[in-house]
Amino acid sequence: MPKILGLTTSAFDPASRVRFIQFIPHLKRAGWEVAHRPNVPDRQWSSSLPGRIPRALHHRAGRLLMRYNRWRDIVRSDSADVIFVNRDLAGDGLFFEKRLLKRNTRVVFDFDDAIYLGPNEPAVRWMCKNAAWVTPGNEYLGKYARQHTDRVTVIPTVIDTDLFLPQITRPHEEKLVRVGWSGSDQSIQATLFPFLPILMEVQRSTPFELVIVTNTRPQLPVGTDFLWRFVPWSPQLEPHFGTYMDIGIMPLLDQPFQRGKCGFKLLQYMAAALPTIASPVGVNRQITENGCTGFFAETERDWREALDRLLTSFELRRDMGRSGRRRCVQLYSLATWLPRLTAIFEAVANGSGLKSADRLLTSTY
Repeated sequence: MPKILGLTTSAFDPASRVRFIQFIPHLKRAGWEVAHRPNVPDRQWSSSLPGRIPRALHHRAGRLLMRYNRWRDIVRSDSADVIFVNRDLAGDGLFFEKRLLKRNTRVVFDFDDAIYLGPNEPAVRWMCKNAAWVTPGNEYLGKYARQHTDRVTVIPTVIDTDLFLPQITRPHEEKLVRVGWSGSDQSIQATLFPFLPILMEVQRSTPFELVIVTNTRPQLPVGTDFLWRFVPWSPQLEPHFGTYMDIGIMPLLDQPFQRGKCGFKLLQYMAAALPTIASPVGVNRQITENGCTGFFAETERDWREALDRLLTSFELRRDMGRSGRRRCVQLYSLATWLPRLTAIFEAVANGSGLKSADRLLTSTY
């Protein structure tokens, strides 16, 4: 039985969950022995002790424990047939990465954000050059990876569509349509906040409720007359997006880092049979079928028109939601992409099979 070791940032962040954790039961059924080793404590952990000095010491102790646990993972990595590394090992340059590859070269390096922008670029470049295979989350990221290696297969972020419950049809007389945004409390300011003025303007003419699903309650830069609701995120909530929203939005600014986004929230909306409005930035252009599963909105006028059309037509919301669900199942479901990912793991485990597998694995979707 081949063994795969998954080294992820944490046990709960989106990248860890959708790029590796959700595949674990399927890999086991396919005959793999799977070990998952997230950072412990995770990199987002912070001390809750009172007092600045005790909190600082506690935080330092936590970081040392995380590094010790990661070093222990590396020491025990020899027996793995494949090692899956999502993004980085401990966020500290290449100290752990170089020692991992010295012990075991059968590493698949995976990243689903433009993490090479800024000071991390040398580390990302080194991993691309030295990993057995690289699996960026979209073509924008793949273009960077191919500057440093030809061992690249784009693996999009995918959804286990069997877990998502399509939106429950709501009656026409429902008072307010709900426009939903889901994301982390780390990304909300860069992605949603710039578009709040447009949403406020539309809400004045065509009333709706903005539903924000995120980790902690945000402080929105809006007046008291703006109607919105906070829904605390949880993994159990995600398959039920359709009971909290009627329209899903994914606004982005056309900037280098945001072009690297892999459209996770867009796919979640579609899996829940929700119509979508998305900025035509990066992989959003591939995921959305404009006018069929949702609308592209680039300008303020685009956003106003797309919102107005969906807010005022139950039939359009229903039809676009159904089309989005079908597209997500066909092109972005876990079942569709599991064989491709498994083929990569098998080729890396075999070693000698890498060259013969080049044609299959370097093809893109």
